[in-house]
Amino acid sequence: MMLTLLMSNVVLLTLLVATYMTSEGDVAIGKAAPRDATVNLPELKDGAILAANQWPDACSFVDQEEIKAILPGANDIKQESRPINALSIKEFAADSSWKKSDRSESGQCLYSMRLPGETYAATLFWFRIEAVADPKLIVSYVDRAALGINTNQGAGGADRCAITGLQEGSWNCRKGPLLFTVGGQTTVTFKGTPAPAPFVWRDDVLPEFVRTIAAKIK
Repeated sequence: MMLTLLMSNVVLLTLLVATYMTSEGDVAIGKAAPRDATVNLPELKDGAILAANQWPDACSFVDQEEIKAILPGANDIKQESRPINALSIKEFAADSSWKKSDRSESGQCLYSMRLPGETYAATLFWFRIEAVADPKLIVSYVDRAALGINTNQGAGGADRCAITGLQEGSWNCRKGPLLFTVGGQTTVTFKGTPAPAPFVWRDDVLPEFVRTIAAKIK
């Protein structure tokens, strides 16, 4: 009887330890390591706004090595430029004619990758340029119109960030003349983090991408 009880306790203890220990497949989160490269933006003053067709390529802000610094286990990394239409509904109502200056052919970059435990590239990260303008205009616009919960959490290098959404949220940030958003998703769990993956992605992974992007704006 005593031996049976002892064995039962050992089994129970083993199950409890296994439940709370991180598994071999859990994914580590690294730190931002921006390369020494500046994305050149023109000096904008007196309320000037850079036309969308003059925006830099969004994929020039984050490269594969910088992704590997943040997610060391990432493999099969691919990137794809996506077009952005920067015409607001107010501008469209005033003049609905098509203008080349309203569209950026590479205003968003989508990165796909496979993290440990994934059988295909199910993890996605995206970076989208929202505007390039006089920094004073960017500040005024963000203070008045931008949505989200302001936070200083992890937004090193950016002038201001807000989290938009709760569980699978994105980060909307400004740095000098650049207004941008980062987001994404993953299917994995992360090493040493008890929170569900979407929250860890939002609170721990995306801020590292914000640091990487903000470092390119001098």
